[in-house]
Amino acid sequence: MAKKCKCPPEEPGIPGWVVTYGDMMSLLLTFFILLLSFSSIQETKFKQAMESLQTALGVFHNSDTIIEFENVVVPKDEGAADEEMLYEFRQLEQYLLDEGLDDQVEVSMTDQGIQIKIEDEFLFSSGKAVLQGTAGAVLAKISDFLDGKATTIEVSGHTDSLPINTPQFPSNWELSAARAIAVARSLQGTGIQPARLRATGYGEFRPIADNGTPDGRSKNRRVEIFMKYEEKTAAENAATTTQESEG
Repeated sequence: MAKKCKCPPEEPGIPGWVVTYGDMMSLLLTFFILLLSFSSIQETKFKQAMESLQTALGVFHNSDTIIEFENVVVPKDEGAADEEMLYEFRQLEQYLLDEGLDDQVEVSMTDQGIQIKIEDEFLFSSGKAVLQGTAGAVLAKISDFLDGKATTIEVSGHTDSLPINTPQFPSNWELSAARAIAVARSLQGTGIQPARLRATGYGEFRPIADNGTPDGRSKNRRVEIFMKYEEKTAAENAATTTQESEG
């Protein structure tokens, strides 16, 4: 009788399919890790690009601003402020903030144009219409912003309700008009074309605060500079309409 072959017993182990399954799961895990890493890189690049754009537009982190950006009205279509104007506006705003003038000079954007409001104590002595020396540099900076734009610039003078009666200024009409003219002449002296300027005195008849309190009267004594957005000519409007119809 033949002897049986004594073979060594098989060592226990995992089935072969488990190894294949494990390799597949490892590859899938590596694939998803790569996808996640690509996504993180794109997010980082996006944040870097946004920070660069904010810096270019004059939006600085952790800095106070003269106006609240969420309340800014960005005009559309006709008269829209382009990127260059927005950049210059933010530059002017930052200049006033750096100079500590945000309490005396307020700038804002509306759907009609740029509004610059200056308290009269910064520009003039009480009852006077001669610009003080400190006002020249600020008006020159404002002029740099206004220059080069084919728009109308309206300068308006305002007073409080306290009456004035001097040989030079018999009433607040004359005082407010003289102050508006003084600011307009200063802008003209820095290069603004006089044909673009209008100077008007409103006296005490357009208050923005209560004249019954000292603080309210102080707010009412002001000079406002308003720059309208550039309006399209009839030819430009016709060209725009033609392009839209062809598109």
